Amino acid sequence: MSAGEYLVGIDVGGTFTDVLAYAYDDAKLLSAKVPSLPGEQWRGVLDALSELGIAPGSVRAFVHGTTIATNALLERKGAITALITTAGFRDVLEIGKGRRLVGGMFDATWQRPLPIVPRNLRFEVPERMAADGAPVRVLDDFDYSPLVAALRAANVETVAVAFLNSHVNNAHERAAAAALAHTDLPISESADLVPERGEFERTSTCVLNAYLTPVMVAYLQTLESELRSRGVHAPVNIMGSNGGAMTLAAAATRCAGTFLSGPVGGVSGAIRIAEMAGVKDIITFDMGGTSTDVALVRNLEPRMSHDNQIDAYPLQMPQLDIRTIGAGGGSIVWVQADGTLGTGPQSAGAMPGPACYGRGGQQPTISDANLLLGRLPTMRSLSGGLVLDKDAAQAAFTRIAERVGASDIVALAAGVLRIAVAKMAGAVREVSVHRGFDPRDFALLGFGGAGPMHVLLVAEELGIDDVLIPRYPGHLSALGQMLADHRRDSVAAWGGRLGALDINELKRRATALADEASTLLLAEGVPLERHEHTFNLDVRFAGQSFTLPIPWNLQDTSWAPLRSAFDARHIETFGYADADNDAEIVNIRVVSIGKVDQPRLNFTPDGAPDPIIETRPVWFDRWHDTPVYDRALMGAGTSYVGPAIIEESGGTTVVTPGWSVVVHDSGALRCSRVSAQ
Repeated sequence: MSAGEYLVGIDVGGTFTDVLAYAYDDAKLLSAKVPSLPGEQWRGVLDALSELGIAPGSVRAFVHGTTIATNALLERKGAITALITTAGFRDVLEIGKGRRLVGGMFDATWQRPLPIVPRNLRFEVPERMAADGAPVRVLDDFDYSPLVAALRAANVETVAVAFLNSHVNNAHERAAAAALAHTDLPISESADLVPERGEFERTSTCVLNAYLTPVMVAYLQTLESELRSRGVHAPVNIMGSNGGAMTLAAAATRCAGTFLSGPVGGVSGAIRIAEMAGVKDIITFDMGGTSTDVALVRNLEPRMSHDNQIDAYPLQMPQLDIRTIGAGGGSIVWVQADGTLGTGPQSAGAMPGPACYGRGGQQPTISDANLLLGRLPTMRSLSGGLVLDKDAAQAAFTRIAERVGASDIVALAAGVLRIAVAKMAGAVREVSVHRGFDPRDFALLGFGGAGPMHVLLVAEELGIDDVLIPRYPGHLSALGQMLADHRRDSVAAWGGRLGALDINELKRRATALADEASTLLLAEGVPLERHEHTFNLDVRFAGQSFTLPIPWNLQDTSWAPLRSAFDARHIETFGYADADNDAEIVNIRVVSIGKVDQPRLNFTPDGAPDPIIETRPVWFDRWHDTPVYDRALMGAGTSYVGPAIIEESGGTTVVTPGWSVVVHDSGALRCSRVSAQ
């Protein structure tokens, strides 16, 4: 890369769009934050680029995290979708597995969520594949013209094709897609997306992909067109749910793989920060304006999930194991039916935003509570030039105080924070305790626009003694997207009991998957010498219905290492291993990475003799005269003891009493409980 060129990462959140640009000539980072524009995310992306003040032609590549797929599903704004399936299987979407996927078991008012495809748009064709892939009923003479007429009459915009047992033989799905190609409708084939067992999950995934494809394609085409018209001709990649980047063309055909596009960037950025700080085991805590996302990372490897659920719908595609809850800085404080206070999931967003934004918002939020407690400034602007209005926050909390009969709005604001912290700590427990991990064995890494304000409170709730807060915390998701390698996940349903399998056949199948992925990476412009492949096998004891992912070495010459690793993982997860039972392989999984050039990050601050901006009263069970530090002036190696407020562009860190802070050489703040030292 030549001088004056930039690598750009953009994260579109529910409240703000964050952009981070890396300058190749001097390794400097430029950051900006602008309001997200619901329904027109691409405008927020363009506004963020303009805010940086760099020439469009100087952008050489950028990776973009988007919530288009998530929003379209949650708001039910996808396309009119039809499903074509095997005769007798049109109701798989509604029958499912006969259990509730959302809704409380004892909720008397519960109603089953409607399927994405209504029954009149679910069409059956007389085909059948046996479980071993042998054709039972072929489609050679099937007349598709009545079906096509029905699609047109219903104004169908997209089609999902999901046939029984197509994961072992997809010939009929391919034939059906070819027969419908002349309609010019986007067609999703289930075996292309999910070539593994699970009829319900595979069909649901295919339907989700079809439902979202027209929306995603329209967005990507608009974004690319607008960028080109403004002189940005750099390649544009989209962050995938699996933690890797994909091209616009790949995202357009596999949009169901972009549901966690934004949050996974934060996990990737957090891993890089943890590595720089010499920490291997972390729980990421990403709190923005609308939601909080948490994930567990062990030995710098995030947990991956292949059996997922988005809203009420199964999604069988690889994605980082991230738990999301509706708790952010803009979460609205409200009075529940029993007269107690609740926070979220409703958010004030960026427009009008919390009451303290002064943009017309009237309802109290978590940000208003923090302002009333002295944890946010009133004399200096935040990112984007926003000056907070304390009077508006007081008025909003006074109104809700009257509803609950409270007289002290400061105590009320403190109580609101305790409620929010309890919710966020619960999310951390779900990715740690519920997975068999003790959160006290991990460092909590707080980021996002509101993460550093609350991460120490959440750590105290969980008994965690070690907290990391990166430089540019409000832009860490954008950083992670900027650092993303290309990634392809491949899977094949193959296996059986170890005692009856030929390991050489496994090697042939695994190598073929890796070669196919390399072909795709080459087409995306990643040279062969930058390809890396890792292999995992889904393994279970014979007779079990659930599997564990076990790393596998392509050079192994016997099953002994695999069996030993499986037994150890089973003991770790469930507390036992059945030495008398054979293990069996269910799926082969290959992760193929196309490495990109990584920026040389340097967050080490220069420091200054006196980084204190001011001293102001801040509430921590009582009012404390608290120093406020400028993080850009805090030199490496210096240490501070709470209470303290540390301000920087894009984030404010609240150091509660009982915590000490050391500025690490990496630029991260290492926070430790004084009593734990």
